[in-house]
Parts: sequence; C-alpha cells; structure tokens
Amino acid sequence: SKSMCKAGQFPPWTLVGDENINGMLGAHKDYLNKGLICESQSYGVAAFAYYRRIVEEIIDALIVDIGELMSPEESARYNEALEAVKATRVTAEKIDLVKDMLPAILRPDNMNPLSLLHGVLSEGLHADSDERCLELAVEVREILTFLAAQVAASKIASRNFNVRMRSLLDKREKSITTPTDQRP
Repeated sequence: SKSMCKAGQFPPWTLVGDENINGMLGAHKDYLNKGLICESQSYGVAAFAYYRRIVEEIIDALIVDIGELMSPEESARYNEALEAVKATRVTAEKIDLVKDMLPAILRPDNMNPLSLLHGVLSEGLHADSDERCLELAVEVREILTFLAAQVAASKIASRNFNVRMRSLLDKREKSITTPTDQRP
C-alpha cells in the first residue's frame, strides 16, 4: 500500500512489502522497501542500486543456507567451494564458485538466478538508463524474492523432514524393543 505525503512530511510515505519476504531478508528488508519506493517513483537506477546491495549483502548467508540443502555426496564438493567463497570479497567471484552446484529447486529450467541477478544489476547500474532499469526492476525483485523464499522454504521443509524421520525412527525402535503384549 502507498500513502502520499508532502515534501518534508513526517513520517515519509512508504510501500509495505510482503511480510514473509521481509522476514527472510532480515536486516536487508529496508533495502527492498527503498527499492520498491524507487520503482514507484520511476527511479530505475536507484531501485537497481538497492536490489544489488541486497544481493551483495545476503550472498554469504544465502550460500551457506544453500549448502544445507545439499545431499551428503554434494556437500563435500560444495564445502570446498565454500572455503574459496570465504576467501574473496567479490560477489561475482562468489557466485562463480557455487553457480554450478545450486540444487535443481533453485535453478528452474537450469537457469542460475544468482548469476543472472548479479549480472543484470551490475550492467544496469553501469550502463542502462532509468527507464531500462525500471523495466527490469520488477523481474529483478521477483527473482530476488523467489530465491529468498525458496531457500527459506526448502530449509524449513528439510528441517521438518529430518525431525519427522527421527521421530518415526525413535517410535519404531521403541515398538521393536518394547513388546506390545506383556502378559503375566
């Protein structure tokens, strides 16, 4: 929702984003809100700057979170890449190190959202007009929110699955070790 105000009016007007996405982005949700405001005012380059900042600031946590979604076989290779990721501060290099190891659920039609997001945002900030950035901003925001939502949902589903599996195994083990018919 949007509320208009006069210049200098307090509090300034804001756009309220999706609370689930805001929760997943944590401290970076303000950048999403500012990007949305820039979009609403037709400031495409400014929106891109905020969205790129989100990508750059959440990339480390996102890469760690993605690692939790790996199978045991994939984890060893991924952990090697993760060590290399920690050694660089350059977002594009971090993305390059893990881009081919993203789980299929994060690569619809085998497209890599991390590479695409960072590439489009960087190009837009350096070469595109406000109009072109604004045209792409909706897609960038949607991809960014999909990625954050998918990683968070996958982590929750994986945790729930593990808890349920452990519970079922414990119950099965108890029923095997405790006879159900205890007659005197």
